[in-house]
Amino acid sequence: MKRRLAFGCLLLAVGCARGASRSDRVETEGPRIVVMAPAAAEVLEILGVTDRVVGRGDFVVWPPALQKLPRVGAYHAPSVETVLSLGPTLLLTPSSQAGEGAHARLRELGIEVLALETNTYESMLASIVAIGREVGREEEARRVSEGIRREMDEIRGLARDAPRRRVVFVVDRDPVYVAGPGSHVDEMIRAVGGENIAADATSDWQLLSMEIIFERAPEVIIDTSDNGDGALRGRVAGPWDRWPFLPAVEKSRVYWVDPIRLVIPGPRLPEMTRLVGRLVHPEIFGEPSPEDFGRLEGTGRALR
Repeated sequence: MKRRLAFGCLLLAVGCARGASRSDRVETEGPRIVVMAPAAAEVLEILGVTDRVVGRGDFVVWPPALQKLPRVGAYHAPSVETVLSLGPTLLLTPSSQAGEGAHARLRELGIEVLALETNTYESMLASIVAIGREVGREEEARRVSEGIRREMDEIRGLARDAPRRRVVFVVDRDPVYVAGPGSHVDEMIRAVGGENIAADATSDWQLLSMEIIFERAPEVIIDTSDNGDGALRGRVAGPWDRWPFLPAVEKSRVYWVDPIRLVIPGPRLPEMTRLVGRLVHPEIFGEPSPEDFGRLEGTGRALR
């Protein structure tokens, strides 16, 4: 169940339906916000407007400033009554076909709904600007977006001549789901000199058989499938030791990371990418520290 929760949190973080960001705009100043999307919550923090948030979705577990606020349900089935009781003017949510009914009802009742797409690198950057526009911080949001792009280019430069090391990024193990092409994780892997073994998959989050994993022999395994208390963390084979012939197991390059460290696309993308770099090419990015694998602490990044 904990692994399912982690995977569900990942799916809502990156957006659960395709298409452009959508908004029925209502011009307001200083909107009262209910935030359903973890990525959007991190954007609100970096823009300095968490004081405008009056409620949060069940999967919004960061930043700490929001954790005492009322919860309004899952992203695909928010409680319309609970949302209305908080008096918001803006709902920030992942784009979701399952949630369209509730979203339409909230729009009818005068609440603006901004349904965000963050499933690709470019859509993630665009969503930051879209949120900034909604909360009156567009200039700051553009600065954040440009800073992310600049830092990612710097990271790519560091790994430009690195050997392509085969990587599998696991988001669930029962069955096995991995990061595929188009996901922000795929972008991070490629930026640090890795080769995603699921780069030819048909989905950005792909069900993958163990036979294919055996055949493609990853040299690095990054496993974020468990977000529960007492979950494995750090450089340890864990259940992967059943397959000692895998290069990642043989070379002790299996890493267990709390999903919040790597699966939420947003302002932390460059630091997440550097962490992936420490796992894939420590000779370039430095060895990972024990703190790299566990839950987040602190209050986030400053504006760049």
